[in-house]
This record gives sequence, C-alpha cells and structure tokens, in this order.
Amino acid sequence: MTATIIIVIVLLIIVLILNGLFLYLEKRGNNALGGDAPHVDRDPGLDEATAKYLELPKSQWTITSNRNKLNGWFVKAKNQSDTNVILVHGFAVDHDSLNIHAQMFHNLGYNVLQIDNQAAGASEGKYMGFGYLESIDLKAWTEEIVRRMPDEKIVLFGASMGAATVMLTSGMTLPKNVKAVIEESGYTSTEDILSFHLKDRYKISGRLLLKGISVVSKIRAGYYFGQADCRKALANNHLPMLFMHGKQDYAVPYFMRDELMAIGDFPKVGYSSDKGVHIRSYYTDSARYQATVSDFLNKYL
Repeated sequence: MTATIIIVIVLLIIVLILNGLFLYLEKRGNNALGGDAPHVDRDPGLDEATAKYLELPKSQWTITSNRNKLNGWFVKAKNQSDTNVILVHGFAVDHDSLNIHAQMFHNLGYNVLQIDNQAAGASEGKYMGFGYLESIDLKAWTEEIVRRMPDEKIVLFGASMGAATVMLTSGMTLPKNVKAVIEESGYTSTEDILSFHLKDRYKISGRLLLKGISVVSKIRAGYYFGQADCRKALANNHLPMLFMHGKQDYAVPYFMRDELMAIGDFPKVGYSSDKGVHIRSYYTDSARYQATVSDFLNKYL
C-alpha cells in the first residue's frame, strides 16, 4: 500500500509540474521565450513614416474562430488596390508589434489587415498555440476577406510565431485568393524552437519533458506540439514563399531558414541580413528589405 501511495504521489507531482510548465509556455500574457530585445536603431525616416501610418483611418473587423472573438484592423491603400496583406504577429505581443511592417506594405500600395491572435491584444482566448491554433484562425481571416471582397487577392505575412503561423496555414486548403506568403524569423517546429531555448538557457535537451508538456497542451489547449511543425506544412504548400531571416537572430537560429527552404516543391525566394536580429532586419536594412518584398510580390501577384 505504501508503495502504491508513493507512486500516486510521484505521478501527481509530475502532472502538476507538467501543468505548470504548460501554463508557463502557453498561458496568455506570459513571456516565456522573451526577455528584452536588444535596442536597434531604425533607418532614418521609418519612425516618422510609421507615425503617419498610425494616423490613418482604420476599420475594426471581428470574427469568431476556435470559439474566440478575434479582432483585426483594416487600412485601405492610398490608391485603389485589389490586394490585401494580413500581418500576423509573434509570441506574447499583439498587432502593434508589426506597425512598422504595416506601414511598409501600405507604402507599397496594398490594403493592410493587422490582427490580434487569440490570447493576445483585444482578442479573446486563454492560450497561445505556437502557430497551430493561430493557423486555424488565420484561415478564418482569409475567408472573411473573401466574404467581404470575393475578387481580391491575399498575401500572408508573419513574424516569428506569426511566421510559423503563415507557414502552417500554407499547408492547408485555402481560398484561391491567397497568392503568396512571406515569413520572417520563423522556426521549423514548436518542439525544435523550445528545445533550442532549453539548451541555450538551461543547458538541457528537454525532448522528453516537451513530450509530457505536449500531452497537457492537447488536453487543455487542444493540440499537440507535433501539430505545429512547419516542415510538414511546407511539404504540402504550393504557394510562392519569401523566407526572410537575420543572421544575428537571438531567438530563432539562422540555420532554420535554410532547413525550411530545403522543403517542398514551390517557388522560393530567400533574403538574409548580416546584421539582422529577430524580426528587425527591416529596421536596419529597410531599402533592400522593402525592395525584396516588392520584387517578390510584383512577380507572383
């Protein structure tokens, strides 16, 4: 009897630890993979251009996905455009984190839709999904654009976890209106990026630990970590994709860009910045970054 009690207590402790780690990684408002990003001086004019963009009139959109009410903000192009860019932000931030990129797409002449992922900003939701839950929501956003503007084109842009989101979405059956995908600083899979941070910060492999947390994630958030695997999604993708990474990225190792680009049979374009850190290549290499995006979209839209 004593041995049985000990086993039960040990199992209970393990469950409590795994649940605590699940909440640490996925609960709304956490910053498990964060830490303050290094200060990066922006190229001249970017702050002023972003401030002007933020003064433009916006229409607030809402949809319901994964039983959550989600919010987005739509800005029309200065001149008539038949292309809409959806911007998907990263982990533990909201749509404002991509304001500077939004002004770039507006400057290029496109309509812009900035969304708050579930469990972020003004959107509902308890848990972040490392791109998997968000990919379900992103597909719903594409369908909302098609409902409102059935003949217009759609481009998906995502940064960090948002980049994982757009890659995971690319492997789905999407409306024919979706024409191209741009990912910046995206990771190969949830298990890979969490394992990287465990090794980098705590000097442990953690693969077995992640399997346990993944089970809790399935029970509480509805998905296993293995479902957030960008490599599997890219194998099913047929859309043109631009892969953008900084070589000094502290959060997503640069080698993941090459691993991602090696997968799948679809049109691919690569961009890298020698001094670029996590999702900030545009800050310091704005002219070449914007030209790369413009050339890619002009070619495939």
